[in-house]
Amino acid sequence: MQFSMKDQWQRRLFSALCRRYEIEPYRYEGQRHTTVMIRAPQRFVDATLWPEFVELENALNSWLNEATERIIREEVYGNAIEAHERRG
Repeated sequence: MQFSMKDQWQRRLFSALCRRYEIEPYRYEGQRHTTVMIRAPQRFVDATLWPEFVELENALNSWLNEATERIIREEVYGNAIEAHERRG
């Protein structure tokens, strides 16, 4: 099975989760670094692996967002809001 991950955090989390279940993630030479391949039963992926990945990814994103906000606020500038939109 082939999975495409949007960033290094997703890829690392997914790979670690696969290893937890003794599934060795890999990619073929020439594949993008965002690609993760595994050999696993579809039913296991659908019922266990993917739902757990989604849950952990949400928790990781929340933690990364909080850490980013804190670092920006404390180390860069007190106001960490996004840039405002202007009409062109």
